[in-house]
Amino acid sequence: MSGNVSHAGARALYAIRTRGAHYWGLLVIGGVWVILAAGGPRRAGIVLAVILAVYAGTLLRALHRAIFPALRESARARSARELELGLLLITAVYLLVSMTGGPRSFLYPLVYALVAFLTITHRKRRIALTWLAAFVALEVITGYAHAPGRALAVVAYHLTFIGFFAAGNLLILGGLVRRLRGEHHRTVDAEIARMRREARNFRLVASEAPLASRPRRDEEELMMAQGAVETIQEHQRHQVALLRQALGLHTCAILWRCDDAPSGLALEAIASASDELVEEPELESAGVLSGMLRDPRPLRLKGLQGKRLPPYYRAPVAITDLCALPIVDGDQLRGILCADRNDERPFDEADEATLADAAQQIGRLVDHERVFANLERSRYEQEQFYRASELLGAALTLDDVYAKTFAALQAIRAFDLAVISSYDPHAHHHKVLAIHSPGADDPENGRAWADIAERLGGLVFEDGMGLVAIAVKNRHPMPARDDKVEGEAVIFTPRTRLSRARSLLVLPLVHGEQILGAITLASAREGAFPREAREMLRVISYQVAVSLQNARMYSSMEERATTDGLTGLTNHRAFQERFASLHALAERRGGKLAVILTDIDHFKKINDTYGHPVGDAVLKRVAAIFAGRARKVDIVARYGGEEFVLVLPDTDGKGAEVFANKLREEIGAQTMTSDKGPFKITISMGIAEYPSDSASRSELIERADQSLYYCKKNGRNCVVRWASVKSGPAKAG
Repeated sequence: MSGNVSHAGARALYAIRTRGAHYWGLLVIGGVWVILAAGGPRRAGIVLAVILAVYAGTLLRALHRAIFPALRESARARSARELELGLLLITAVYLLVSMTGGPRSFLYPLVYALVAFLTITHRKRRIALTWLAAFVALEVITGYAHAPGRALAVVAYHLTFIGFFAAGNLLILGGLVRRLRGEHHRTVDAEIARMRREARNFRLVASEAPLASRPRRDEEELMMAQGAVETIQEHQRHQVALLRQALGLHTCAILWRCDDAPSGLALEAIASASDELVEEPELESAGVLSGMLRDPRPLRLKGLQGKRLPPYYRAPVAITDLCALPIVDGDQLRGILCADRNDERPFDEADEATLADAAQQIGRLVDHERVFANLERSRYEQEQFYRASELLGAALTLDDVYAKTFAALQAIRAFDLAVISSYDPHAHHHKVLAIHSPGADDPENGRAWADIAERLGGLVFEDGMGLVAIAVKNRHPMPARDDKVEGEAVIFTPRTRLSRARSLLVLPLVHGEQILGAITLASAREGAFPREAREMLRVISYQVAVSLQNARMYSSMEERATTDGLTGLTNHRAFQERFASLHALAERRGGKLAVILTDIDHFKKINDTYGHPVGDAVLKRVAAIFAGRARKVDIVARYGGEEFVLVLPDTDGKGAEVFANKLREEIGAQTMTSDKGPFKITISMGIAEYPSDSASRSELIERADQSLYYCKKNGRNCVVRWASVKSGPAKAG
């Protein structure tokens, strides 16, 4: 069909244009390299101006993409963009060198400067090696193009200095840059670790749920914890300063239980007249307070004479008296309020009562902040539950359910890979329906997660010993107790192991008595799905199961509303809607389309002779042939009774006639069976073309029908175009 050829040509042109835009930078670089190999631009003129303008535009485009990168850009795209920009800069420098005299150019030092710059700024070693290879290649090209007689000596001389600059900057300045970057990262990590430690010490967050376990929630969690920690610390500093002044103390300090400290204690606040205080908050030894860690009761000591010291001193101090009060949470010791003196004044009952009240007040403040943090966290989780329910409740189609399921799960917990699979209890096999892999954007493990997602796409696997099959069979999340998983564990099949996963959760999708499939979540982080998260995600899985079932029912109802029940083709109502869309598209684009109306010859006689079940079998056979030979863009519909209609976009009348005759011949070759013996069937077909036969939809159908009528009137088993009917006696195809 001529329409098919034009449509294929348009798609090919679009593909070439898309790929050309994607690889434009490399194409320009290759073109300039060819020019450099030929000796560079020989003289000024319009050609040189065009070359420079095109190259400058390409370079500016690459710089703009580097300065203003696209949102959600993958790690692979960032690396490709960085590599392209470096190659453009290298080629630009050699183009300038070639235009100003070649290897002897006064601009040649720019090469050394660029070598130094690129060896410092690269992010990945393989990109730097590619750039160095480009330097070597261009050095050889320009050397032999400008000084063929002594090229070897010149190239070797320049490459020696290029290697010197690259190695020097890579080892010295590159090392300095890496050290500064490392120090910056360590400083940031240490501050975040301190914030997390103090938040855990105050029990503002659960120790098994680190603040960074949910990237989308991370910033809000950190800000909330930071505000609570600062409030507590400010109150503690004020409290110890007030107690020291009111009770005439040498030092007043608050210590909190800390699992990260060797002694189990960390110094949180202190007011002292001494200069011999420890520098690090994590205390090396509990010292005189060791007994309180085992038995949290008030401690009063006198007559110490500097021999037994609290752990917050780094050197001997003349302490004479000490009073320490536990800060408790129920039966658990959470901290210790310490007070000491160096003037031989023992602590009495009133002093201890004052310190006990202060310890209780500190504990109450932490409790209040903890309750507030838990309420905020609970509010956030309830919002996510509501949002997830709202998202899933609004999903109608299966694709919509998949997309909103991933969004709902990600709002509750971060993951690197999520897989939705179905289960067929009759065939006893599972099928992967949808995959979402946020881990593919990870700079370190992105390629591995992308490869895993690609291998899982459309995977069908039998029941076995994989965790997905076990979870579905037992209707229970897997792993059973926690989220730990070994890299070699079988999740789906032995050939699709999730080697990067350190945390895993498989949730069966249960709806009533039905098991629909499973949701599999994987993460490269350990402890990504703790106990409370598993319960939340399990509730979400129930909602997903309901949404999946509803979407399947909706799809079934929609199919019944738009599909003919006997033949499986588009029904008359849906045909009119799709035909209107294709007609409007052809009007906008100025394209063509053909309408073929067909009728099974002597169909009433077939029903009368062989019975209606055989007639239904004939309709199904004809419909299957039409559907099997049509393109995805074509419309194949049952128009009514034994009539069918086909609409072929981007097809003229002549192409439609060729296609219709192939269908007619294939149907004529069919042999139908019945109790009364085998028999043959034939069809008649009428064709109308847009816009030459008519620009109106109703007239196109009418003229195709008139062509069909003419065909049946003149012998049947033929194809007639409206153009033949209106021009005189038709010549049947």
